[in-house]
Amino acid sequence: MHNLTVPSVLKAWIDQILRAGRTFLSTPAGKVGLLRDRPVFVGIASGGVFTGEKANQPDFLTPYLSALLGSIGLKTVQFLPVQATAFLAGDRATLAREKALAALDLTVMRKLPCPIV
Repeated sequence: MHNLTVPSVLKAWIDQILRAGRTFLSTPAGKVGLLRDRPVFVGIASGGVFTGEKANQPDFLTPYLSALLGSIGLKTVQFLPVQATAFLAGDRATLAREKALAALDLTVMRKLPCPIV
C-alpha cells in the first residue's frame, strides 16, 4: 500500500487490464465483466494499520481493488493484510506473514464451476 492506495506500478497494470470491449462491456446499467470468475488473492503490506479497532488510516485500497476486479468479472477476492510492518521486528514479521497465509480460504477453489489452469 502506497499513500493509502495502490502503488503506481499496480495502477499502470490496472490501466492495461481494464479495457472496454475486451475485459468489460459498458452498458446503461454499468460495467459488465467479460472474464469468468476465479479466485483472486491480494497480499497487502502496510506500514500502518488500516483495518480493525486499531486502524489509524483509511482503507481506500481494498474497496478500490474489489470494485475494479468486479467490473471485469472477478468477484471472488480475498485480501491478506500484513499490517503495521513499520513496527514489526524480524521474528514478529514472520509471525504476521504466517497469520495472513493461515487466513487463506482455499475452499473457493472448489466452488467455482471451471477448473483453474
